[in-house]
Amino acid sequence: MSTRLPLLATTLLSLLLSGCGGNTPATSPAAPASPPTVPAPAPTASLRWSDPATWGGAVPVTGQSVTLPAGQRVLLDVSPPALAGLTIPAGSALEFARHDLTLKSEWIMVHGELRVGSEAQPFAGRADIILTDATPGENVMGMGDRVLAVMDGTLELHGQSRLAWTRLAQTAPAGGTTLNLEQAPDWAPGDTLTLTSTDFNPAQTEQVTVQRVSGMAVTLSAPLKYSHWAQTTTLGGFALSERAEVGLLTRNVRVSASDDAAASGLGAHTMIMGTAQARIEGTEFVRVGQRNVLRRYPVHFHQLGSQPASYFRSNSVHESYNRCVVIHGTRDLAVQNNVTFNTVGHCIFLEDGDETGNRLEGNLVTLVRRPNAKLGETPLLPSDKRAAAFWLTNPANTVRGNVAAGVEGVGFWYALPEHPTGLGAATGATIWPRRTPLGTFDGNVAHSGDRGLDVDNGPDADGVTHAASYDPVSVPADPKSAAVPADFTGYLAYKQRDHGAWLRGENLTLSGARLADNGVGATFAAHQSGLRDSLLVGETANTGTPENWETKGEGGRSLPRPWDADFPVRGYQFYDGLVRIENVALAGFVPSAVRQASGVGYLTENAFALNPQNQARALQWLDASARVYFPAAAANKDGDLAATFLDADGSVTGQAGRSVTASPLLRDAPDCAASPAWNASVCAGQYARFWLEDVTGGRIGPVAVQNSRGARLSLAGVPDAQKHFTTSVRVGETYAVTPSAASGHLRLGLLGRSPGDVLRLTLPVSGDPALYRDWWIDERNRLKKVPLSALDATTGDSYALEAGQLHLKLVVKPGAQAATLDICGAPLCP
Repeated sequence: MSTRLPLLATTLLSLLLSGCGGNTPATSPAAPASPPTVPAPAPTASLRWSDPATWGGAVPVTGQSVTLPAGQRVLLDVSPPALAGLTIPAGSALEFARHDLTLKSEWIMVHGELRVGSEAQPFAGRADIILTDATPGENVMGMGDRVLAVMDGTLELHGQSRLAWTRLAQTAPAGGTTLNLEQAPDWAPGDTLTLTSTDFNPAQTEQVTVQRVSGMAVTLSAPLKYSHWAQTTTLGGFALSERAEVGLLTRNVRVSASDDAAASGLGAHTMIMGTAQARIEGTEFVRVGQRNVLRRYPVHFHQLGSQPASYFRSNSVHESYNRCVVIHGTRDLAVQNNVTFNTVGHCIFLEDGDETGNRLEGNLVTLVRRPNAKLGETPLLPSDKRAAAFWLTNPANTVRGNVAAGVEGVGFWYALPEHPTGLGAATGATIWPRRTPLGTFDGNVAHSGDRGLDVDNGPDADGVTHAASYDPVSVPADPKSAAVPADFTGYLAYKQRDHGAWLRGENLTLSGARLADNGVGATFAAHQSGLRDSLLVGETANTGTPENWETKGEGGRSLPRPWDADFPVRGYQFYDGLVRIENVALAGFVPSAVRQASGVGYLTENAFALNPQNQARALQWLDASARVYFPAAAANKDGDLAATFLDADGSVTGQAGRSVTASPLLRDAPDCAASPAWNASVCAGQYARFWLEDVTGGRIGPVAVQNSRGARLSLAGVPDAQKHFTTSVRVGETYAVTPSAASGHLRLGLLGRSPGDVLRLTLPVSGDPALYRDWWIDERNRLKKVPLSALDATTGDSYALEAGQLHLKLVVKPGAQAATLDICGAPLCP
């Protein structure tokens, strides 16, 4: 009955596991090819655990390491004494009898089958699988300590079908003891529940205990500490529902560590590998995951390939010291209708980026904590400092009807690597997550956290994240293939301190969204992207339950950033370009004595480019909301100084084709009308983006820009480098541009709206430089020098030089979107 494993098997498995557990470096050993498997014979008889004959004469005793008889199905008809280990060989099976049972063991290794109930006949009694740690530091077949390991075997855990979660029908006030629900639950006295925060603070998520149930009313055993909101209103044709979710944590089948795990953080973990399958439902996983340890997660589907026959559904995971459900190198798996509570680090985690075809549906993820050093917790990945409810490394999955509530980080994080990392790197060179079409993102909810949806910040091989553009195309290996626009549909976000949604990329749309009570509703760091057919609400009647230390808003309501109380609430922020907001209803953006608010604004404290052709169209204002507010430009932030957008149809300004601008270079024109409440002006004319850079990498900033009326601004450039500068300009006007230092090779351009756009510029130069248009394409595109009086008659193919001033006329040519010039101190540019 020994569990000593062959050295070769242990070595192979250790190699297979070495790259798992976060986005580990691509240099990790690749998974070896699985050895050929020989189908094990089916069990031939049912033996009873309590029968000495099953064991050759003596029933296992406390502290014994047990191996089931080969080729036999054993019925666990008694709760055995605590074991040192249990092995179920290939061809053997252990099945729980249909009554209350407890199985305690240091570890369990399943090569055959472990069964509690069946899909057709769920287990009706109480089944407890408790993993102990009397012998610390074991490493069972390379799969660690305190493990329920399934290697080439089958795990069948089927608890009773119960209502996994629902929502409040009425607000539950602080101090109350009754929850009125939208559905009548089949819960029972003694059951524990998670009740989600409906304020900004994730810590207002509560764990409560059922005292009794009557219809749709649940009486609790103790009063609530916080108020939990429940209200649905219809605005602009959209149902805006801010209702606390209530999830069931108790299940009649349970996998856990013994009580000592609460102090050690060494929880139980379940690992499914090789050719294994797992069908897990109605099961509670508590005191699970192992603190600060890679590869030791509550439930871990590891390198299984396609798994359409496996699932993880209607379970609960709580008191986890390390993640919730990890899908690694596994495809076509169903993770559905589960409830999680009080877990550390990314919760539902797609690991490397080659995980596709998985269905994440109807899950309720609550109270996801970032690692806390005071509790001895360290991040497995740098990104765990912004823990995500759903960490999604490949877009080709279905993410539908989930809730991320009370997350100390991000609700849904599309953290797309360029190629799969970790073990996935070995075969992932042909996989391009950042260019892969979106599967489905529909009907998901994020509330009570930091950022609800983040499509940005993808990981490198070492797990460090950086800005990552998502640009889905029809052939991901070919970035020039046809675009496949990604539409994130039916999304609801509320009470997010930072953003309801942030998306970076190209051809991205957020449609049918309802974004309310957020610091900022949505921002697109994107191109050809935007928000449409949606609802934005600044503040609702959900005032929250602010903590005593928090600065409060009017009426005592909670603020998204109490440490930055005057942060201006905005619905949609313009940034990058071209981006748009169209066919959107807005309400509840009312300035107060504490902070400003507006339906539309721009990304503040922004050093980067804005496109003045970003536009608003078909906006519906449902009340007297402030339409626009541009905060004063922050020091050395060129994006603030360029803030301009186009009101395409007049649904913001009342005049179609007008632009709203905060730029000192633009708002002083005679055809501009100042709007002091907006801290901006509404202007006629057409606007484009001017840019300048030192190609040699020199520091030429700050750069002064002055218009013909004498208004000027100083551009600091892209942070730190001071070699790239951009701002908004008016088409047809003249500007004087003066760098702080000379350059041997300048490049400048006009990113226009359409062919024929013209801009006049003057720059100081020394000597007689050579000027080229698109010289890197054809160095013969050298401009001719003409008298200044003749420059206006040219088509941008000439320049004038007088008294050390270079005079230019930039013209966007037919078939082009920009006019670009190089100014070189030698006959040819370097």
